[in-house]
Amino acid sequence: MHNLLMKSKVLVFDLDGTLYDGTEHYDYYAELLANEISPDKRESFLRDYKKIKDYDHALTIGKIYDSEKDLIISLDPITLKPIQVFTWEGQLLSKDELEADYLEKVNYELPFIPIGDGWWIPLVTSYHYGARDVYHCYDKTKEYMATEDFNIPFIKGLKEGLNKIKDSKKIVLLTNSDREDVTRLLKLLGLTDLFHLEITDGKKPLKTEKHYKNIMERFNVLPHEVVSIGDNFINEISPALKLGMHGIYITNQTTIQVSESLFVVKRLEEVF
Repeated sequence: MHNLLMKSKVLVFDLDGTLYDGTEHYDYYAELLANEISPDKRESFLRDYKKIKDYDHALTIGKIYDSEKDLIISLDPITLKPIQVFTWEGQLLSKDELEADYLEKVNYELPFIPIGDGWWIPLVTSYHYGARDVYHCYDKTKEYMATEDFNIPFIKGLKEGLNKIKDSKKIVLLTNSDREDVTRLLKLLGLTDLFHLEITDGKKPLKTEKHYKNIMERFNVLPHEVVSIGDNFINEISPALKLGMHGIYITNQTTIQVSESLFVVKRLEEVF
């Protein structure tokens, strides 16, 4: 991985779950969502949420949830095409048990919800238990993260590492978060003015490939000279590999190895 970083010319970073660590904010979000669920289902909701976090459930990051039919769809790790369908309880469904052309209808828009990172786990679990129209819970979580009660989990060596390479490489931030949120978080992390390019409201994964192509054109580099770094396989890693870029995927599922162009780490500090 050291050689990869040395040879690369552009590093593209995600923000949430990448430039800072921890799951406290996800747990806070889950507690808020629990209040949107009928009291008799809250215990089951919290139990399933924990099982999913512990990789003891059919739902995992990198899959898609059908909120209308309450089904879980697994994807090919490179093409992201749907290949299998499971019930919430983990039963694999045969083609005969599915509607004709069901897999061809799967996309990234409601009722389908791609599970890209930790933010989506509590939300989708709450959907399974009947919650809807809960965006205010996300807003409240973001508000909490802006208070002194939230201790943002810094990544050891990140600021120093980026400062060392910013004169020799282009550093790009590509995030779905809005400009106000990004400005606040970068200030908290001490990373203000470190990036050569900041793309907010990125609308990943729908526009990820378009952003990557624009980045390569802007900095006049080839795909193999660009590294995408993030914790969301659907949003950041798969589109990068598809275009011939390299990827560094941050996940506890360290057994994943779908390409020689992919490096898997538990935490970003392993890189810096």
